[in-house]
Amino acid sequence: MLQYTPLDPAALSADAQRALSSGPSKMMAARGMAPLANPVDLVSVLYQLSVVVDDKIQSSAQASARGLPKAVLSGALADTSLDPRVIDYYITHADCREELVDLVILNKATADTTIAVLAASATEKQVDLIAENQQRI
Repeated sequence: MLQYTPLDPAALSADAQRALSSGPSKMMAARGMAPLANPVDLVSVLYQLSVVVDDKIQSSAQASARGLPKAVLSGALADTSLDPRVIDYYITHADCREELVDLVILNKATADTTIAVLAASATEKQVDLIAENQQRI
């Protein structure tokens, strides 16, 4: 498992930075109510708020992250620009984890340690995906 440390705010989109800019906007984002159309922005903001020190914001963000719809997570976790820590966080914490494993295995941005953890409990099909992934090899 990767260490969940804060993302570099400069690496986030302008929309994501706005959502993280002030207390009220942080709480809106933590509740999943920030106007973020891009799934990568949404999952990155919720991740960022899930690793902050403020307990109220952190618990709201963690609950929102666990409850994200599969369609949103699928769009984000397949994106190769997503930070490996964010990918690891969601594949570990999402309610629909089993349905997302294949996407994470195939995403070249996924950290090798995440793949190793997934391989320990993978299905035969998923082990084959890992073994046949030429880009990772």
